[in-house]
Amino acid sequence: MLKSIEIEPLSKKGRLKAWGLVAASAVLLMLCQPPFDVPLVGMIALAPLFIALPRLRPRSAWLAGFAVGLPYFWVDMWWLGQMVTDPGSEWIVFAMFAFVATAMSMYYGVCAMVIRWVFTRRHRQMILLVPLVWLGFEFIHEFNTPAPYPWMPLGTSITEFTPFIQTADIWGQYGLSAGLALTALAIASLVYLDGEGGNLKLRTDPFRRFVVPALAVLFVIGSCAYGFVRINQIESDTVDDGPLVAGVQGNLSQEVKVRNDPDRLPNAFTKQIKLSKQAADENAELICWAETMLFFGTTRDGLTRGRETESAEFYKDGVPDRSLLNGKNYTAAGYEHTTSYVEYLRAKIAYDIKTPMLVGTLTDIPQSERDVPWKQDTYDVRKYNSAMMFDPLGRVVDSYDKRYLVPGGEYIPIEEMPLIRKIIVDYAEGLQGYASRVEPGRRLTLFRIPSKTERLGGRDWAFTSTICYEYAWPGCYAELHEKPDRYPDFHVNISNEGWFKQSAELDQAVDYLRLRAIESRVPIVRATNTGITCSIDACGRVHEVLEVEGRDREVSGLLLMRPRVLANPAPTLFVSMFGRGLGWLSLVVICCIMPMMFIGRVQHYWRRRQAKVAEQRNTRKIEK
Repeated sequence: MLKSIEIEPLSKKGRLKAWGLVAASAVLLMLCQPPFDVPLVGMIALAPLFIALPRLRPRSAWLAGFAVGLPYFWVDMWWLGQMVTDPGSEWIVFAMFAFVATAMSMYYGVCAMVIRWVFTRRHRQMILLVPLVWLGFEFIHEFNTPAPYPWMPLGTSITEFTPFIQTADIWGQYGLSAGLALTALAIASLVYLDGEGGNLKLRTDPFRRFVVPALAVLFVIGSCAYGFVRINQIESDTVDDGPLVAGVQGNLSQEVKVRNDPDRLPNAFTKQIKLSKQAADENAELICWAETMLFFGTTRDGLTRGRETESAEFYKDGVPDRSLLNGKNYTAAGYEHTTSYVEYLRAKIAYDIKTPMLVGTLTDIPQSERDVPWKQDTYDVRKYNSAMMFDPLGRVVDSYDKRYLVPGGEYIPIEEMPLIRKIIVDYAEGLQGYASRVEPGRRLTLFRIPSKTERLGGRDWAFTSTICYEYAWPGCYAELHEKPDRYPDFHVNISNEGWFKQSAELDQAVDYLRLRAIESRVPIVRATNTGITCSIDACGRVHEVLEVEGRDREVSGLLLMRPRVLANPAPTLFVSMFGRGLGWLSLVVICCIMPMMFIGRVQHYWRRRQAKVAEQRNTRKIEK
């Protein structure tokens, strides 16, 4: 096994210094993300922790990592604990938040133990594995582990430094997180805690004092140089003739949606229609509604759920009948028929708005996709969270179903286990009166709308779409853009973050989307219910933002955006080649290190046990 360095115990004063460094990392890490979002702090946030770890024992190292993670997740994710819910269910929401934030902090504890092990090996070059170790414990949150929630990775803390983050089109958010761990490692490599008093001293070891910092400096300079070049290339390829896209922000209170308020929902729907008509009058080429803003959902064919046969009578060749604009009409059999939300919207598009629309709604699971045996009894209550597109005649063109779902809120993690299913169902029913069973989508949809641009010679615009929380997953966008029929001209993210009011969650969401735009080099337009509705170019820069009297959230209005499309859109290296590769490599590194740690601890325990037995034998011999 790799031999360790003997660690001199710290005195009381020395321990205080080490834990002071741990506390400094906790504060710096907390400051690097919204709501604080102090520029460039993410580049140094881990350095104090890295300085302290080599002088801590393994259990203390775990506690140090946990202590760094706890304020980071509890403070910067406080919005999750304040999520809108039915009165009386606040404690359930807070318990969910407490579990998620604490579980993620525990991962940091294990991460700190592994990093400490690397630091204390005699092979100095092993410290270059530290960035991959850090990345690996961020990457783990993309899997169905406790707290499957890939939120607030270190890489998103640096989005204000636009040139530096352009390397995301090569290795994605993963490379940025590893890179920031490297810059912190470079600072930590310059100094160490000396002696039992833990005095900070400059290292004399050439590898740590010169080589590691030089690698970090080269990384930063190289990233910035690459960034400036790529920004110039993207700007030279950017054209100003993209389609005019309208984001409709209705600002419907989440309390109204949770309770399905029978009085306020119709008013909100009328408001959405009015804003959409305004967008059409201002020559919008695509109108976007936020996630689940088409109330009570629809079938995959755009019919009224539960009344499919009756509803289908009002569509000839898929075009809605004008009579659907009335509140009530009659079927061929003479039965009274009340127009549903989806029926009215489709008729309104066909006879008034006359513009393609992308709307968020819940859709039933088609029979062809009800193929999991143990779910058969519940498919009738399972839904897709969909983005459905209607053409100017009100016909259903296509839809995209959300594939990356919110754990607990939309799906039950490890639902195939009856005990887990019962716990989560009981929790969800207490939270919102029912257990949400949204199924992960299976479609990689490429939408198309007609183009008015002469440059394209009649070719249509192609775009992809995601829904809300999917922006937290680099892999989601890589999969969407890897093998489409044609590389998309732009991307639409529809989202409802009314759950989180005016909190930092909205700013964190925009930071994710900035990286997603760079990773795929596809400009993004975002339509939300309460904010932040905005457009982002292929370099990750935010342009148009819907603001009312200086406020960008919890306001209603219409934002007309013209995505800064590229003349020659093409897949990036991240999309076409690397994808989650760096994340997988980081897991391989962790899986190699942790068995060695375990074996080392077993050997250490066995040696101590043998020494104790030998000492007892010697004692008995002396006594005899």
